[in-house]
Amino acid sequence: MGIKKGNAPKTFPAELELVGGGESSKLRLTYHNRKPSELADWLKELEGSDAPFLPSMVLHIVKSMETDYSLSLEGVLEMEDERPGICDAIIAGFHQTRRVTLQGN
Repeated sequence: MGIKKGNAPKTFPAELELVGGGESSKLRLTYHNRKPSELADWLKELEGSDAPFLPSMVLHIVKSMETDYSLSLEGVLEMEDERPGICDAIIAGFHQTRRVTLQGN
């Protein structure tokens, strides 16, 4: 048996190819392997908060990233201000990279 319950990795690496604002770049990062149920619980906790949603979600799913921006609310807000849409791209990369796909067959 190759797949065992409770044996999924706790984190996973990714390299996102980002294009926009006249530049093309790669962002290497490590995501926390958050389950949909964990994300739902986190969303309930965030309800009523003044915290900006997308930057907060980036902080919840990203363990580390190779960039000069700090992995803090201020750093993610600065990154989004300079490169609009990057938070959405990071979140989309999480879902795309985490999703199981069929190879071959």
